[in-house]
Amino acid sequence: MYKLWVTNRRPRCLRSLRCLALLLAAAMLFAAVGCDKTDYDWEAAEERRSQLYHTSLDAENKIDVSKITETDMTLPYTSGDDFNPYTCQSTLTKNICYLLYDSMIQINPDFEPEYIIAKSIKVDHTIITVQIRSGIVFSNGDPLTADDISYSYYLASRKESCYYDQLKNVTSCSVKGMTVTFMMQNEHVNSYRLLDFPIVHYDPNADKNLPHIGSGRFKFATLQDGRLDKTLLIKNNKWYNPDKVSVETIALKELPTVESIVHSIEIGTVSYMYTDMRDGTPKNVNANYRKVDINHLLYLGMNTNDTALADENVRHAISYAISTNEVAAAGFGGMALGATGPFTPNWKEAAKFQKGSGRSSISLAQDALDQSGYVIVNNGIREDQGGKQLSFNLLVCRKNPRHMAAAESVKNQLAKVGINVDITEISGNGLINRAAEGKYHLYLAEYSVLNDMDIGALFTPEQGLYNGPLAYDSVRTYTNYRLGLGQIEDFITAFESELPFIPLCYRMGMAVYARSLEGVGNIAEDQLFYNMQQWKVTKTGPSS
Repeated sequence: MYKLWVTNRRPRCLRSLRCLALLLAAAMLFAAVGCDKTDYDWEAAEERRSQLYHTSLDAENKIDVSKITETDMTLPYTSGDDFNPYTCQSTLTKNICYLLYDSMIQINPDFEPEYIIAKSIKVDHTIITVQIRSGIVFSNGDPLTADDISYSYYLASRKESCYYDQLKNVTSCSVKGMTVTFMMQNEHVNSYRLLDFPIVHYDPNADKNLPHIGSGRFKFATLQDGRLDKTLLIKNNKWYNPDKVSVETIALKELPTVESIVHSIEIGTVSYMYTDMRDGTPKNVNANYRKVDINHLLYLGMNTNDTALADENVRHAISYAISTNEVAAAGFGGMALGATGPFTPNWKEAAKFQKGSGRSSISLAQDALDQSGYVIVNNGIREDQGGKQLSFNLLVCRKNPRHMAAAESVKNQLAKVGINVDITEISGNGLINRAAEGKYHLYLAEYSVLNDMDIGALFTPEQGLYNGPLAYDSVRTYTNYRLGLGQIEDFITAFESELPFIPLCYRMGMAVYARSLEGVGNIAEDQLFYNMQQWKVTKTGPSS
């Protein structure tokens, strides 16, 4: 399962090509992974939660919004969108949903899972067993049960949901007591990392015109007469975590553009925003900001059916000649990390085995080409003994200026070692179609890696993204890793030897926040308010 980005435009739902099973996944030996966290004293926390919750299950905090004249924070939102966490269309709305709804797990800024609603998770072949914590309640005081998990899975797995792609591998969900069992179609030791969809309250009698009830840090303000005010959030005093946020109220404000939001943050009328930079980089940000690592890989696809690209020396020469740091700078300014291997440099589990430095090595590139008999002639382009030039066509989406700039960087760097590149600007759909049909030498695109870190489609034939002979060792070692029978180090070693594609950079997003906010630490793409309990805030002014 994956998402391929070739343009800057954001689709209404995050869907694209769908990944099939990896080849060679025939070995079905026993593989069980225990994922129980022990570094947090949940028993003590459960006792504190119990004292809090069970004395106030029926005591909904109702307030008179009209009496609130000042709020702690103001966040931008899209008024035309609803706050359904599965079908909301705007990034701003989805960001706010992270405050309203919790999930079974969350992926932290180091790309590692943390347990939230889940108490323990066990992966056994294609079966994922989740034990749900007791004592957690929704913001209305109702206890969270396994039925709520099952209901939320039903909503998240529907085709209109933005979680549809990541849950395609799940075939069923069943509950027994506080245990939820997910059946998977294909085995993957990291499959449990995809269970980060929001959990909502199952209530068949709920008002369909109102947003789902969650168990998150905040909830929509409820007036004394029971109506809902969608422009104001108040702290959920029943939140599962004993370490409460200091923010009591959050106003929501509609603003038309990223630039207008950034300007409002600069003058202090808006507190915080996040952008994944797909629509451009805010210029001259006169406010606090943090870079946010995104699991989106810009890569160079290579058609190894081509005689020259079938030569491992040529593929390695291309890799040696390219400074991934320079590509990141050319395409994304300071908002990308040069790749050191197939996985993001900030995922420690894999990064410690990746040997790339982000720098080029012209001498190594030249040596590799010399070994394959390619020599430089008068025009500066290398030729083989038969006089065939080392020249390739590179497809890139013409509507993505960042990709265009990255492609120019690749072209210029390869020219230094005698490799000629002709860039063909093409539409996004045209690029995807030609990549699937194998009608290319090279192509440049962006691959959105899901939280299970599955990149198999990039080097497995017949997936639509790779064309050429089977990269046998890469597929074999990756399949073993997926099945829990091998180590990720073995796959990275095989990948760096065969090099079926070239990782270029992992791009970044940006969280911009007002000077009134202090203590904002590392932020995850799917946890934009990570460790919000540590934030300190001063008042931002009237709630309007």
